[in-house]
Amino acid sequence: MLRSVKTIGLGIALCGAVGAFAVQSSLAADKPSKAEMEVDYRQSLYMVIGTNFAPLGDMAGGKAPFDVAAARLRAGRVAFLAPMLKEAFPADSNGVAHTAAKPEIWTDTTGFNQALQNLIDKSAALAAAANGGDAEKIKAAIGETGKACKACHDKYKVKD
Repeated sequence: MLRSVKTIGLGIALCGAVGAFAVQSSLAADKPSKAEMEVDYRQSLYMVIGTNFAPLGDMAGGKAPFDVAAARLRAGRVAFLAPMLKEAFPADSNGVAHTAAKPEIWTDTTGFNQALQNLIDKSAALAAAANGGDAEKIKAAIGETGKACKACHDKYKVKD
């Protein structure tokens, strides 16, 4: 009787260990790769930048009332986030399936880095204009920042 209790206990422990291993293996299989996480980081930055830039574009285009305080807030966010994009394109994220980034980002690094720096510079100029409070200067800076975004997307992003 004692032996069968030990055997049952050992069997239960073994089943528990196998079950824990199966759960851990299943979780590990669902974990994204380092490159996938880098793409997720990049896409998150672009999502936050775009979410802040869209209302600026609406204000500049007359689709929304112009609000200097909102422009200042959103322009500051864009200018803060844009330099983070420099670290968002590591080589191992090239070719990850769920990205619209073209391979040219990694084959034309000089051109891409110039386009990215242009966005950073235009975003900083936008924030400076927004801090100045002159609506016409802010609208012009929104246009220049938008052009920088478009130029990079036209060359380095797969069309939607």
